[in-house]
Amino acid sequence: MYLKIKDDQCDGTGTGDEYCHFKIEKNLETGSISLESVQNKGIYVGLLPDGQTKPVVNTGERNIFFYPQVIKFGREEPMGTSAAPNQEKKDFRESQLQPGKAQKLVSQSPSTPPSSKEMSNPQGGERSLPSDDEWKVSILTGNAGTEANVALWIYGDRGVAGPITLGEDNRKQLFLPRQEDEFQVEIKSIGKIYKIRIEFDGLPNEQSEWNLQRVTLQHLKSKKTLNFPANARLSKNCDGRGFLCELPVVEAGKPIYPIVLYHVYVYTGDLERADTDPAVYLCIYGKRGDSGLRLLHKTGMPVTFQRRMVNVFEVEAVSLGKLQKVLLRCEANTKPQYWYCDKIVVREASSNSEYVFNCERWIPFMSQGIIQSEIELYPQEGDWKITVVTGDFETAGTTATVSLYAYGENKASGPIILGSGKHQLFNPSSEDTFKVNLRDLGQLYKIRIGHDNTGNDPSWYLKEVKLERVVPRSDEEFCLPIECWLAEDKDEGDTWREVAVRNPAKELLPLLVYEVHVYTGAELGAETNSNVYINLIGIRGDAGKRKLHRSKNNNVKFQRGQMDIFCIKAVSLGDLEKVLISHDGAGPGNGWFLDKIVIKHKEGEEAQEVVFPCNRWLDECQDDGKTERELTANEDGSSMKAFLKAQRWRVQVKTDGDSPEPQECKRTLVIYGSKGKSDELLLSPQTPGYVCFLPRATDEFTVETGDLGDIYKIRVSCDDVPGFEGWHLKSFCLEELHTKQELNFDCNCWLTLNREDKELVKEFPAVTKDQKTLPVCKYVVSVHTGDRWGAETFANVYITLYGKRGDTGVRKLHTSLTKGRKFQRNKVDSFLVEAVCLSHLQKVVIGHDGEGYGAGMYLKMVTVKESQDSDKEWVFPLWNWLDTHLGLCETVCEIVTIVVEYTIHLHTGDLKKADATGEVYLCIQGEKSYSGKRWLNSKKSLITLARGQVDIFKIKSVYLGKLNQVLVGFKSLKKDEWFLEKIVIKEDFYPFSVHVFVHNDWINKHSKKDFVEVAIPLKETSVTSLLVKNFDMKSRGRWQTWVHCTQVPEDVPDIQVVAFGRKGKSPAQKVQNLSDNPFLLTVGDIGDITKLSFILSGPSLRRGIKLHKLRLKDLDTKQELGFHTEAPYLFGEDGSETVTELAAVRPDKPPLKEVLYSISVHTGTLPASGTDANVFITVFGEQGDSCKRRLRHSNFERGQVCISEMRAVDLGQLSKVLVEHHNVGYGAGWYLDQIVIHESGRTDDQYVFLCQQWLDSGVGDAQMKRTLKLLGKVGNGMLTGKIYGTWDVLVTTSDISSNSMNPKMSLTVCGEKGNCTSVIFPKGSLKKEQIYETSIELSKKFNTIFKVRLEIEEAGEGETWHCREVKLQHRESKNVLEFPFCHNFADEEGGRVTELPVLTAGSPFPAVKSYVLYITTGATPGSGTDADVYVMLQGPLGDTGRRKLIRKGDDNFTKGKVDVFQVEAVDVGMLQRMVVEKGKGSDWLLEKIVVKESASSGTETLFMAHTWLKDRHDGKRSASVALNATEIQERRSTSAWPLGKEQMNSEGRWRVYLTKHQEETKPEFEKLSENISKMVMVFYGSKGKSNPVSMENRVDHQTKNQITYDIHLPSDLGTLYKVRLGLQSLENSISQLSLHHFKIQNTSTLDTFSLTINKTLPLSLNGDRWIEFPIQWPLKEALSVVTYHLTVFSGNILSERNLVHVTACIYGSRGDTGDRSLLQPLQNVQHGEENESFLVTVDAVDLGELDKIVLLISSKTDCKLNIKKLEVKEATKEHPIYVFEMNGEFSVGANKPEIQRDIPRSFVIRGDKQKNDIDNNLNKEESQARNVTEYTIKVYTGDKRGAGTDANVHIILFGNEDKSEVFQLSQSLEHQNPFERGKLVQVSSARISVTIF
Repeated sequence: MYLKIKDDQCDGTGTGDEYCHFKIEKNLETGSISLESVQNKGIYVGLLPDGQTKPVVNTGERNIFFYPQVIKFGREEPMGTSAAPNQEKKDFRESQLQPGKAQKLVSQSPSTPPSSKEMSNPQGGERSLPSDDEWKVSILTGNAGTEANVALWIYGDRGVAGPITLGEDNRKQLFLPRQEDEFQVEIKSIGKIYKIRIEFDGLPNEQSEWNLQRVTLQHLKSKKTLNFPANARLSKNCDGRGFLCELPVVEAGKPIYPIVLYHVYVYTGDLERADTDPAVYLCIYGKRGDSGLRLLHKTGMPVTFQRRMVNVFEVEAVSLGKLQKVLLRCEANTKPQYWYCDKIVVREASSNSEYVFNCERWIPFMSQGIIQSEIELYPQEGDWKITVVTGDFETAGTTATVSLYAYGENKASGPIILGSGKHQLFNPSSEDTFKVNLRDLGQLYKIRIGHDNTGNDPSWYLKEVKLERVVPRSDEEFCLPIECWLAEDKDEGDTWREVAVRNPAKELLPLLVYEVHVYTGAELGAETNSNVYINLIGIRGDAGKRKLHRSKNNNVKFQRGQMDIFCIKAVSLGDLEKVLISHDGAGPGNGWFLDKIVIKHKEGEEAQEVVFPCNRWLDECQDDGKTERELTANEDGSSMKAFLKAQRWRVQVKTDGDSPEPQECKRTLVIYGSKGKSDELLLSPQTPGYVCFLPRATDEFTVETGDLGDIYKIRVSCDDVPGFEGWHLKSFCLEELHTKQELNFDCNCWLTLNREDKELVKEFPAVTKDQKTLPVCKYVVSVHTGDRWGAETFANVYITLYGKRGDTGVRKLHTSLTKGRKFQRNKVDSFLVEAVCLSHLQKVVIGHDGEGYGAGMYLKMVTVKESQDSDKEWVFPLWNWLDTHLGLCETVCEIVTIVVEYTIHLHTGDLKKADATGEVYLCIQGEKSYSGKRWLNSKKSLITLARGQVDIFKIKSVYLGKLNQVLVGFKSLKKDEWFLEKIVIKEDFYPFSVHVFVHNDWINKHSKKDFVEVAIPLKETSVTSLLVKNFDMKSRGRWQTWVHCTQVPEDVPDIQVVAFGRKGKSPAQKVQNLSDNPFLLTVGDIGDITKLSFILSGPSLRRGIKLHKLRLKDLDTKQELGFHTEAPYLFGEDGSETVTELAAVRPDKPPLKEVLYSISVHTGTLPASGTDANVFITVFGEQGDSCKRRLRHSNFERGQVCISEMRAVDLGQLSKVLVEHHNVGYGAGWYLDQIVIHESGRTDDQYVFLCQQWLDSGVGDAQMKRTLKLLGKVGNGMLTGKIYGTWDVLVTTSDISSNSMNPKMSLTVCGEKGNCTSVIFPKGSLKKEQIYETSIELSKKFNTIFKVRLEIEEAGEGETWHCREVKLQHRESKNVLEFPFCHNFADEEGGRVTELPVLTAGSPFPAVKSYVLYITTGATPGSGTDADVYVMLQGPLGDTGRRKLIRKGDDNFTKGKVDVFQVEAVDVGMLQRMVVEKGKGSDWLLEKIVVKESASSGTETLFMAHTWLKDRHDGKRSASVALNATEIQERRSTSAWPLGKEQMNSEGRWRVYLTKHQEETKPEFEKLSENISKMVMVFYGSKGKSNPVSMENRVDHQTKNQITYDIHLPSDLGTLYKVRLGLQSLENSISQLSLHHFKIQNTSTLDTFSLTINKTLPLSLNGDRWIEFPIQWPLKEALSVVTYHLTVFSGNILSERNLVHVTACIYGSRGDTGDRSLLQPLQNVQHGEENESFLVTVDAVDLGELDKIVLLISSKTDCKLNIKKLEVKEATKEHPIYVFEMNGEFSVGANKPEIQRDIPRSFVIRGDKQKNDIDNNLNKEESQARNVTEYTIKVYTGDKRGAGTDANVHIILFGNEDKSEVFQLSQSLEHQNPFERGKLVQVSSARISVTIF
């Protein structure tokens, strides 16, 4: 590749012609490129990945030069490969050779290839002795040389070296004609060398060639020489082998290995788009190395591999020995270039050896998520040749994959895959031959051949299979005719065929037909639609895995209670031992209940029947979760035959004429008799294809049952299948075939869910002459769901009623008589169950099909009535869970009685004479009933109650409900007195409650009655915690999700969902639908799910989305979750919210509550603190976060508190908030002071998050997003009572702490002025998830508590401890202080100590500050230390405590180094003092410490030390020093403007936003727009003011209540500081205009100013037509609006006021007011004889010092106007008064021009002292004098030898507009001799006159 420079263009398309001055080489490993000069070899230009280079050489083209400088890049030698066609680097590396083993394609050689260097003077000069690895390479060129790059590979019997680029660093021309070039190379450990490969590339001329004569290798140390004669011509256009050549070592004139020509045949497959044109490479591997990666090309050009074509290539290489594999590589970059290779065949030209390497795949291909462009292929080998002959008609071929199994006397082979029909195998009339290994099988006796039924046309007609043994060679050959279809849709429907192989010594085994009878169980849901497979196993092997495809007797297979018959052909298996049965159904609802399998077959004359019982589920979700079972034969095979069918019945079924056409719906019959009932009998046609139950048809069936006795009813049922319209059953007739007994059942009813009855099960009584017909009852079954969390279920519920006269069968409870969703918490659902009268009910069996934890229900009871009007009701109480993991841990329960059992524990007191003997009874009373008197003694005996003993009794009763009282009766024949301590009653059913009734008194003492009865009320109740059964599987976080909503907008919004768990939260995922269709929610490993958050991605909705159902089901554990919400709407009922959170509900566990958080946002009081941005907040707590919420405020005004509400699932203790907005631009942001959050309705949990920073892209760190840590909780008020005394301390730890937690901690309570008291928590006292209690004593010095400090005293390595909260409570006053630390303590920086302040409502909150310490160690030798260093910062508000500075490496506190540490502490005020302490260790020279506050603005304090800290000799105290603050500087943010921008540039387009108070109708809105268009604005900036800017350019797409305009400022006004808005023309009179908000934004820089105005402009002729307001910017001084009183003194202006128009414009140092009318409504009007005066009010932004007033006077009639003077002052101040004297008379008229007069300021009255500033020059001088400033100059002299000076030192100060004169720093304020080494010189200069900005 060459760099082409021509016609002022430079690109990489050069081909080596005269315009190509540089050759390009790429280094893919480093991402760099080098350019080598074509004219001057060895001169390089490096283009590095960062784009740097230095151009240099005159290229001959105008204006194009390169200035060469060699830039080192990449490796010294480029990486390459022995198999590379050229020197461009490949992702392929040569491997080392291992003798006798195929090479692997992984480099085992050193990463850097051997290098070569030219040996220009190998004999001359001094040279070190050669090593064992150094060789000399000599290359002799013939009569044709080359300029190409030459690479060399050297092969040994232990490895390979290469590629070695020869002469890469050479400066002379190599490989010239008849020249021998020598190189020195290093070759390591490759063993005995036997061949080399030499290759060249990069020919500048396609036609050139290289004549290589000879290569010689000489070992420099041993002088051993290896010769490689060549005499070869290497050229691109000679043939396909011209790029390279391989040469063997020649010894004694003969090569040690011959050069072999390998013919390579490449077969491209017959698939669509199988062809390719990218480069294809091949590397052949043998026992003797490899051929290198060769480009398969013709005359140097890659070829195109066409579909169905064979391409032939030649590869010449030193003999590789027996071939072991080939590597194939296709460099396709896009999918259309992918190549389908069928196979590679390699033949040696000199022998008949042929190697076949099957590929049959696309290249590149995906493997483990990575696209692979290389594949290794291995040769086919085998001892048998198998020929498969396909039939000779057009459709005989197959697209499936064909496999073969072979069975021998020793063993059977596994599956031998012969290939796929997709790859041009098994075509019609074809014979496909394969080699297979069948070693060690022994004598073959059968084969099985078949396919996997894949592809578009898998059906296959197999004609025959031929087997021929090839190793060892023999005449053994078998021809096995098949002549049948292997297809599911043809012949027998089987895709496999077995054939017996003849054994001369034995009889040929027969092919048998095995009849397989499969019995599906009658359990609920026993049927399956899955594919079922079976393998029969006998003593002669197996029949293979066969699909049970076609049932002989049923159209629909494997239905509940059904028997299906299948036929399998197989070579005789001998005695059957077992079967393997399985199915491919996965997930819920796809299981199968198999009753048994019976296999019948006949071999010879003997018929056999073998039974394989199962009676189990094959279901991933039931039983043991297996879908495959191994069944063994029943030991007593005849036992099944012993069951005689006692009765056979002919069943005639009549269907009515209006019945719909039948569908595939299973119809079953159950017959009930006096001796029992039949199984479910399937009514299916006896003849395949026959359609039953047609309208007006009579269908006949034959069924077999046991001896049922006298028949009294039947039950007919239909399956509930989708689309089933129903069945109108007319009648049933049963005829017993033996006795000819006939029974008729008049039915005439519908079985459907679409009609009124909604029944799919009907029962009919038998009608006979001999017995009375039984009535049919409509039982009312009521299911009482309990009032517990998670009690509801969404599963299908089934029930069976049992009575004296049979049962109802399993009935699905599908239609509730009660409105609403079924089976919800604390709900009673009633259902009608129609059945023939059961007589007295005995039990019910109820269950559901919910699978996992949480999918079940809490069932209180089932009640049953015979009819809706019946007074009789059966009660079946359960009060337990029907859940796989709770309570009974079952989903089906049999309830046989209404009686429950109570266990009574009588506790007799341990007092003297407390025992007694007598009769005792109890009566237990509950909220539902009472037990009646229950005697604890038998009738004929007494009971003895011993002292201190507990006697236990059990009584049974109806369920009494919640117990409330026990009546105890006692009678003693001996007049004993009994001291009863208490009675404990335990309920022996869920929820396992314990009721305690405490008496603690005597019974029968001093009583005259025989029986004493005592009523004992309930004292307390406790409930045993619910144990949850462990899950069998671990969750992978995959949940099937159902969301059912109504009121969904037509344009369905984009809704995301986030799941929160105990260990984290999931990424946001899209809600796929809201229509109750399941979708997958992947949450990962987040622990138990606690809540779901639904997030609205787009704009707010107009109304909320009504939520009816939200359900999650874990696909692994089968756990189900419900979700609780108090408001059943997503995003609020009005749709205004963007996040809705729902708490997860688990059985019997209360969910997290929903909390309404009140968020108070305090905006700062700095100028421009407010913002109109959309502000978002995310609140974090122990239990997750709230997701990002938008605060519902349009404006956050300066100094105001905005309160928003946020509804969220309880977050627990809050820890931090993330606050952000997206308004970019200086001034568009916000100064946030703090955020206070509390739960609405509570005041004791107010969380404070302090910010006190800008969120503005143009201020400070330019952040618009900040995370605020919790500062603490606000107390209810000031601490009352005394502070000193004992405080109880409660420390709460969390579950985050490490298990090995054993730190020693301390708690310090700090008061004012440094008062501190500490308490130590001993090691081991702080346990995980516990509360540690201690106390602390505060002395009388404590008047208040300012803060607390928690720190690690001692901790082991890796120990962490998470403190959740510390609570202090005064024992006497009961004052409580809470400190929510939420901090993880560890022995690392930031983890040892943390402080929190005491926060009191109504008082400023102290901040927690980060102090950054810059500690400088002295520069003299030995200044550093290895000791620990401690610091303590002190200020007026206290200190930080002693803090250890955690080292971050070994170079802390070393000579001359500045180390940075951070100390976080409650604000101590202005730093005054610092104590530095050094632990034991080497001495330390401390130079100085600078402490900075980490905020963008704050203080910077210098502590000069220059002190040695040395260990004390007594060792009692450590070395320490106290430093006073040397200098304190206030730091202001230097980033008040965007980066690189010193001052605002206001030139350009600005967008103006005006917001009205209320919504307008469209006509009102248009009128408003028209009024505003008459207005103008005037902008004032630091560089001047603008002309009036019109408001005509309105922008479309207005938002609500807002009008937008674009204006243009033609010149830069500098920093804008005010704007005036109003009417310029008198004619533009409009009605009143109320404006709420004003905002301007520069459309380029996005500089933004916004202000809430809330003013109504009196824009009329009779009022002021202007309003002014200041423009405020962050960190800039803000101006305010001032009301000026302008008093006019005149002679006649009042009398002429209706004739003239007078305006005044007041000018000051900060701009002007614009022209304001003087004749608006007047105030303070005074009339005199010669004078009159009046007052005019003018509102304007502060003008500063007033300079002049400009009057404009005009009139429509002729008149004269006399004005004497004007006085101006601020309305709120008495002084100063600015006086403007005029004493002028003006003559005006309609035809006279407008008069303008400039009136300069005459003088100023300033308070009591009147000073007339008449002279304007004097004013200027005083103004200048006011700008003279005195500076204190500090000069720091360094601490280096010779650093001081005694010379005169001068200084000049420069400002942005001027500079000072030269001043000599002569007199120091502190030192007599200034500028000495290490001294601070402080100089007070003279007053310097310089303008400061």
